Amino acid sequence: MAKKEKPTLFNQEFQKQWSANHKYQHIHTGEYCTFESYVAELLILRWTDHFNMGKPSYKFWTKGDKYHDCFMRNMKALQCLKKRFEEKIIIQAITSDHFKNIYHIGLKAYGPRGWKYNKVAIQAIEKYNKETAAAQELAKRVKDVEIEEPEKKKVERRKSSLPKKNSIINKLRGL
Repeated sequence: MAKKEKPTLFNQEFQKQWSANHKYQHIHTGEYCTFESYVAELLILRWTDHFNMGKPSYKFWTKGDKYHDCFMRNMKALQCLKKRFEEKIIIQAITSDHFKNIYHIGLKAYGPRGWKYNKVAIQAIEKYNKETAAAQELAKRVKDVEIEEPEKKKVERRKSSLPKKNSIINKLRGL
């Protein structure tokens, strides 16, 4: 049996196929992309929506677009941040209330890298990570502990409240 050859990188067929590295879809185009480019696109779109900067161009991450530099700074910061935290934690932190007024992870800096971490964003992700770890630990402890339920007392049912002969309804029937 012959193996299927993978399409070459930057080919339209490659962008339409799911793979282990390209498991997220661009919000704008629907093509498959890496984790870093997906989150960077999410941040840019949140930023432009919040400040009414207009809708970005179709593929705003391409070179020459006005959002390209900002996209690349976020993407590079996410590549380094991915080594410290899981992808799932980063995405959940960005969509949580901890990231309410934070729009960038990578900020412009005049150094050899050209970017630096947004300290507030890193603190928000760390705080979210601690909260989820504590919640998971609590869930484990609760799962391990056996809860003893109090014994239920059997309530005996009364057979009848009034004798049938002297009931009010029977007296009325007799009239």
